[in-house]
Amino acid sequence: MQHDTAAAGDQVPGGEVAKPETVAQCHEVIALLVQQVAELRPQNALLLERLQLSSRNSSKPPSSDGPAAGNRAQRRASARKRGAQKGHPGSYRAMLPEQQVSEVVECAPRALCECGAAVVVQGQPRRHQLFELPAIQAQVTEYRLQAGRCAGCGRLHRAALPAGVPAGQLGPRALALIGMLGMRYHLSQHKVRDLLAQLLGIDFSIGAISQAHGKVAAALKAPVQHAAALAGAPVVNVDETSWRYAGAAAGSTHMDWVWARVTPKVAVFNVIPSRARYVLHSLIGERPKALVGSDRYAAYDYIDPAQRQVCWAHLLRDFRRIAERAGQPGRIGARLLGLGYLLFRWRDAGRRTAQDFEPLQRRLRQALQRGAEQQLCRRTARTCANVLKLWPALWGFIEHPGVEPTNNSAEQALRALVLKRKRSARGVLHRGGAIRTMPSSVTHEEQRRWKQAGKSSSGGVWTSRHGTRCCSALMVRA
Repeated sequence: MQHDTAAAGDQVPGGEVAKPETVAQCHEVIALLVQQVAELRPQNALLLERLQLSSRNSSKPPSSDGPAAGNRAQRRASARKRGAQKGHPGSYRAMLPEQQVSEVVECAPRALCECGAAVVVQGQPRRHQLFELPAIQAQVTEYRLQAGRCAGCGRLHRAALPAGVPAGQLGPRALALIGMLGMRYHLSQHKVRDLLAQLLGIDFSIGAISQAHGKVAAALKAPVQHAAALAGAPVVNVDETSWRYAGAAAGSTHMDWVWARVTPKVAVFNVIPSRARYVLHSLIGERPKALVGSDRYAAYDYIDPAQRQVCWAHLLRDFRRIAERAGQPGRIGARLLGLGYLLFRWRDAGRRTAQDFEPLQRRLRQALQRGAEQQLCRRTARTCANVLKLWPALWGFIEHPGVEPTNNSAEQALRALVLKRKRSARGVLHRGGAIRTMPSSVTHEEQRRWKQAGKSSSGGVWTSRHGTRCCSALMVRA
């Protein structure tokens, strides 16, 4: 009677693995193991690479690196001790002119010397200026609305608030301060409430602070729309980041995307439930006239590469990720990374023309072609092929003077929103996004006038409440 025998390497009842009994079966087991190792090696390499991802070789934020990575100051530390070095030119606070001083107090020396003779004042006095805050107290105005009846028909008549007086309990300057503390200085609503109570003696609930943020966002809606119309500059940098918020159901969360359009004069933010290509069509058009600075996200591929500037900071991180791989891909990545650093050194040295960068372009193209043609790492081949496809977009800063080779302006504009998102609780539905993005769309003119931000902010809130068109914004772009 014939019995079936377990093949070598198969698992038999009891959990044991059948051992090969012949040399041929040993060869079968070895071939099987070699095949499995070959299949698992790419997966293992991918998992190890993901474990080594950081802000230096991916789009992860620096805060995700952990304390062991050290900050930039620690990585760039020199052998010199901290602080000012010997021989450096000193810097001192300049004295305010006498016209800007609130009060002048003359201090005379003692009348008599220790020897008994009179002390005669001579020369110019030594100036010492003391900066102090005045006593801060909230200005509370009570409006008493009288009511009366007509002596003839008995009709009731009630007084109305004077023109320009809001119906709420917070005036325009208080609203502007609450909005500025929340967005510019990233204070939570609890901290805003405590600060108002301790410094101004204004004690409001968390709900009132939240409503104040909503009023500020509504007041800035018209100025932001006007600023969006000014975004048609020759160059626009675009970037996006995720925005999670609490859903209507308990414990549910949803995710939107905050899109930033940054020009030299204005930064406009929009909260949109998608990061698909149709969003870009609505923001910059299907055929944008401006040169678009961005990363290599596929949604931007519909734009002509000759009308784009791919961020070289992202490219350096991609090249570093390739350089950390083993074998030929790693050597190609190290070559690409070195050429990327050389590009920035040449640009800092004053090189600007296509002729200046022609040697670097030739060597970079050769390295990318080698990376696209090698077959040891498919991820390296795909990245290099994609960069070659976007080749004209790598050199937009050469063809268009004034264009930066990085997308840092858009990323820095989003940084304030990212910090606010991390420090605050998730807003309910879309309200939190509207409150945080409206005050962030501002002009650089406001940034130059930051010392008057409180005045201009309250003016923007005040005029918007009375239907007057106003371009003042609440918060400068970080």
